[in-house]
Amino acid sequence: MEQFIILSVPRSGSTVLARTLDSHPEIFCAGELFNVSGNIYHPEFHFPSWGFNTKIHFIQTINRFIDYPNQRLRAIPHIKKFYSANSKHEKARGFKLMYSNVNKAAYLWDFIKSAPIKIIILKRNNVFKTVLSRYRKANNRIAHMNEAAASYLRFSLPSSKLIRDIEELEKVNKMLCVLAKESNSMQVCYEDFENWNEITSRIQEFIGVNPIPLKAAFKKIGAPRWQDEVINFEAIEKLLNASNYGHFI
Repeated sequence: MEQFIILSVPRSGSTVLARTLDSHPEIFCAGELFNVSGNIYHPEFHFPSWGFNTKIHFIQTINRFIDYPNQRLRAIPHIKKFYSANSKHEKARGFKLMYSNVNKAAYLWDFIKSAPIKIIILKRNNVFKTVLSRYRKANNRIAHMNEAAASYLRFSLPSSKLIRDIEELEKVNKMLCVLAKESNSMQVCYEDFENWNEITSRIQEFIGVNPIPLKAAFKKIGAPRWQDEVINFEAIEKLLNASNYGHFI
């Protein structure tokens, strides 16, 4: 049985990829095992945190100190237990892992890259669209949809921190490329999903299963033109064109 991980950042297509792969009869793919909330796909494999489920920054900082002994002692055994729970029909078993998990725990990445685990590194080249997706989710409280949306809720983007958010994601994308060189990996871009059948076939071959056509588990939830859902789109266009990120529009 092949072991794999989808390594990514939020709002980059990791959920649709994981859920789609899980629909393959020879693949078992869980959600984020280390998601603090525990609200994941296949929750029976969730790693229990000692911290608090919160978005308040200073409490999240406290959580990291509280949960460190738990993570340090139990995270790697938990991953090993996850892979050992495979059933007879499975040819590949994997889960989602966020870059923030390995960035904050070097020992975890040291284990992963030295283990017989294949890494699907998924990044979104247009990081402005990643930021846009984050604010869309925060605004309409919907992360994914099974059907295309009939209408779109409009929202504003905070121009004061937009460039900083983009710069941070650009740095993460560069780090993901570094991690790719350190591991048995396949790099996939969100933009590759435009050729869905081709990219999912390549991914299936990479993790050692018989490629079959796979229907995407979710539909895109944004408007065809991002300007149609962003209230202050003119100001955002002006800001991006004045920076080094006008090509993201």
